[in-house]
Amino acid sequence: MTSGTFIAGRGMLYLFDARAKLLTVLALCVMVFLPLRPLGLWVLVAATVLGAWHATGLRQALQPLRAILFLLVIMILFTPLTYRDGSAVLRVGSFVLATREALENLNVLVARFMGITYLCTLFIWTTPMADINLAFRWYGLSYKAALVFTLAFRFIPSIAESFVMIQDSHALRTSEQQEISRGTVHLTDIVPTVTSALVVALKSIPYLAMSLEHRGLGRRERRTSYRRLVARGGLFTHFLLSVMIPTVFFLVFNTI
Repeated sequence: MTSGTFIAGRGMLYLFDARAKLLTVLALCVMVFLPLRPLGLWVLVAATVLGAWHATGLRQALQPLRAILFLLVIMILFTPLTYRDGSAVLRVGSFVLATREALENLNVLVARFMGITYLCTLFIWTTPMADINLAFRWYGLSYKAALVFTLAFRFIPSIAESFVMIQDSHALRTSEQQEISRGTVHLTDIVPTVTSALVVALKSIPYLAMSLEHRGLGRRERRTSYRRLVARGGLFTHFLLSVMIPTVFFLVFNTI
């Protein structure tokens, strides 16, 4: 799996040290579950979306939103039905469709979900995979554990790319007349694509094992690194910013 998630772009995010950036992402992901005003959550969402837009472009910045759009629709449809107490806002006859408390909880849940999605996506997009591995190891994570994380980040885009290619290949085998006669895509139409993707994943196991062996996995000697993380302007400055950003955000938008 040679495909990665790093996207070359512009902006300060690419200059931020991977270790400090990881601390900032983790702190903000934890902070969204603290008592914050909904306005603060949406400010975080807007900041991450604008950051992705500036770094990678509008089309690329909308990719995470498209990926979670189905889950957002499910949340919008079913979350109001789980909060039945409170003053009614929407009614269909005598049936209460949504209450004020339900809409407030839905607002918070959607903002948290989108904020965490874009925070993690920005970290992966703007940080080379080798730097992510070194950042994990700098925090004390073992080489095996760091390698598992980075391989997971590589596997997701790799299998997604293979799935799209297989889907296009199956579409070419289907005649135009059959497409017109079917009209809609059924669940059974996806089974061949999923099966082929599973076969591709299984066939990649020997190559993955060979790659892990070349990286020295399983050896008893202490693992060394040729690549080094160098923070421009000093590591202390980067960590100071990584602490200041979540702290200021919490002090401004907390409800305590």
